[in-house]
Amino acid sequence: MRAWVNVSGAASAWGDVLAPLKRRNMYVRLWSAVLMALCCAAISAKAQAEPPQVPHGGTIGYVMTGLFWALYQSPDGQEECPQGFNDGPREQYARLFPGQRPLTLQEAQLMMESQTWHPDGKLDHLPFHLAGGRLSYGLNLDDRVDAQDFTHPQGEAGIDNELFRVLGCIIGYRGPDGVEFIFQDRAILDTPFNRLLLEIDGVDDMRNDQAVTVTIFRGADRLLTDASGNRIMPGSSQTLDLQWGRELIVQMPGKIIEGVLHTEPLDTFVLPWSTLNIPSVHVFRGFRMQLQLGSDEANGLFAGYADTEAWYRQLLRNDSTHHLSNGQISAISIYPALQKLADGYPDPQSGANTAISTALNARFVQVFIIHPEGEAAKQALKTEATTVQPIVRATAQ
Repeated sequence: MRAWVNVSGAASAWGDVLAPLKRRNMYVRLWSAVLMALCCAAISAKAQAEPPQVPHGGTIGYVMTGLFWALYQSPDGQEECPQGFNDGPREQYARLFPGQRPLTLQEAQLMMESQTWHPDGKLDHLPFHLAGGRLSYGLNLDDRVDAQDFTHPQGEAGIDNELFRVLGCIIGYRGPDGVEFIFQDRAILDTPFNRLLLEIDGVDDMRNDQAVTVTIFRGADRLLTDASGNRIMPGSSQTLDLQWGRELIVQMPGKIIEGVLHTEPLDTFVLPWSTLNIPSVHVFRGFRMQLQLGSDEANGLFAGYADTEAWYRQLLRNDSTHHLSNGQISAISIYPALQKLADGYPDPQSGANTAISTALNARFVQVFIIHPEGEAAKQALKTEATTVQPIVRATAQ
């Protein structure tokens, strides 16, 4: 005869035997997690308390991983935009052509496109809200404190950032979900055209050093990420782009004060910045950097005066009216605002200012910068570099 086993009874018995072991394993896992968290916190606190190590040979390199315009945002937008946010091309089209009669393509869409690419003031009457309030991010570019200047949220007076007034009430430029906020910043990660490298030489102390040299290069490699693809890992290498990037090489003297790199301003700086795989550049006057340095990353500000014509052309080259409409971004209204608020570098003929004060949030991670022909060739490039980019020198000639 076949012997029948009381399965439920056996399972119950084994469950009674194993229950204490399961509880014990649960407690072990719990305490292991707690101890691991405490260890990580202790390591993190120690890393924050201790200054970064002096880099080997007094040189440290970084690659840019994020860049976007520094715009102050209150929680509900009412502080800087009490009149609300601005209309985009679709809303302005509805305002201009409310539908009284049929219109030709030339009278409507082509008229607006021509005013976008060749503005002549015909549509300057359309409402456009400038950002206000007293707070803004940025730097004091002119070493003055004027009535129209902003105050930094941390209290510093005299902040110059007139571009904030232009962009601050456009939803496409506001985080976290504005289309330009997302795509312009993401393009820094995804597009090798935008691969900006910094190499800082002469570093004797990462906390305080009165004389360092910053060389800006262009890289040619993709960024190294973790398994998620979202976090850029420090410690990788970047090969110099010498085919297209040689004319962008430039040096800036600087100093490190309390762990923050402060560079002397460049008269003119050309920054490649493609958003939708359209090669384009921004041109800055009086360009300088202020970056909190670390062994694995650097974060802070680019600041200076953006050339208004170059800024506007970069916007149009990268974004069609269709793309701008998704963020309620009216190029037609932005252009006169740029001209009205430009506050630096007057044209010698007309006296009108040609550039507008601005600041950008910049993020970097540490990398090792490699010349295809070796370290000696890289040092030779640095020796040849000056405070004027070759592309700027060629344009001036």
